[in-house]
Amino acid sequence: MLVSQIGHYSLILGLFFSILLCGIAIKDLNGSSKKINQNVLSLSFLQLIFVNVSFLSLILSFINSDFSNETVFNNSHTTKPLFYKISGAWGNHEGSLLLWLLVLTLFIFLFLIKSKEQPKKYKILTLLFQQIIIIGFFLFILTTSNPFNYLFPIPTEGLGLNPILQDPALAIHPPILYLGYVGTSIIFSSSLAAITQNYVSKDWGKHIKQWVVVSWIFLTIGIMLGSIWAYYELGWGGFWFWDPVENVSLMPWLTLTALLHCIIVLERRAILTSWVLVLSIATFTLSMCGTFLVRSGILNSVHTFASDPTRGIYILIFLSLMIFGSIFLLFQKYKKENYDLNRNSKETFILVNNWFMMFYLITVLLGTIYPIFTDALTDNKISVGPPFYNSIIFPVVVIFLLFMALGPKAKWIKNKFENIN
Repeated sequence: MLVSQIGHYSLILGLFFSILLCGIAIKDLNGSSKKINQNVLSLSFLQLIFVNVSFLSLILSFINSDFSNETVFNNSHTTKPLFYKISGAWGNHEGSLLLWLLVLTLFIFLFLIKSKEQPKKYKILTLLFQQIIIIGFFLFILTTSNPFNYLFPIPTEGLGLNPILQDPALAIHPPILYLGYVGTSIIFSSSLAAITQNYVSKDWGKHIKQWVVVSWIFLTIGIMLGSIWAYYELGWGGFWFWDPVENVSLMPWLTLTALLHCIIVLERRAILTSWVLVLSIATFTLSMCGTFLVRSGILNSVHTFASDPTRGIYILIFLSLMIFGSIFLLFQKYKKENYDLNRNSKETFILVNNWFMMFYLITVLLGTIYPIFTDALTDNKISVGPPFYNSIIFPVVVIFLLFMALGPKAKWIKNKFENIN
């Protein structure tokens, strides 16, 4: 009980430091010093510490089988192995959101440490955009999804965790997936800051590339772990069965893969800048859309979280504000680009690669949300399964693989295919 209280009050203190951090950052934004106020880094570290304390408190509550905690009661029991008690901390809606918050605060703290050579205003604006997301999640957790709700009278035994979720691959799947999934938030915040400061350049491309690569690696490993679990646990007959919840993690992966290729171009030539920004915004937006679909109860899947209208409405409002705000900022600062690309250059092949990725994204997006609209408009429940995706995607894959074979052989700027054997 005491541990849960520590966790709850740590969340409140974390929110307090977030608001304080925004105030000091805004004041420092207009300051004359060329270096960020040391208090900004200190408060960011304190914010991370308190979120860590809160998350560790939840883990300890699970380890100690503290059934005065409603989240522990709903997702654990005394006979559950220690490994699954620990993983049970993030194997539910409330705990997974706390993990989201932990990754958000971790990434902005690392960003401040790793970006010492970057312009001051760019760093502060990135911090402020990230803090808007962080404060949104603080409020979401504290008002609708508190993992430290108190139960009285205290039950003697918990309800336990879904048996099919008690698997080693799935236990480590969420933390790794979230490092990629939520890690895209720093790309989103950085892009908005770069737009505001007109800093979208080769230097910015080189700087942000490391965050794109890290997010892509973790998201890829996380998706692989989830598909392996589904293969041998659910008996779907394959590593990927186009389950809606898995699709919502695949969609940001497609845009992140396209972004990774475009960043490679941008760090060499100052082209594709507007497309890089669109992909940066779209990647995190799709991550948030996935959060809404999974936690609102709209999607039907074996591993969706329990539905709650208040949670879904909150995420939808927050998501809408984030999308329209970022699009407005993008168009306010948008400058029309004229691409001068040689048809046989590596840049052109990367652009073609992006077209294929967008085709796959649209296909998966339509297949995932079409049943939702059908159910809402006609009250007919339908499901979109492998036949739909296979019939549309597989024929295009053959052409895609052909371009993949030619692309690496091409040279930058101009190419005559002398290297093709």
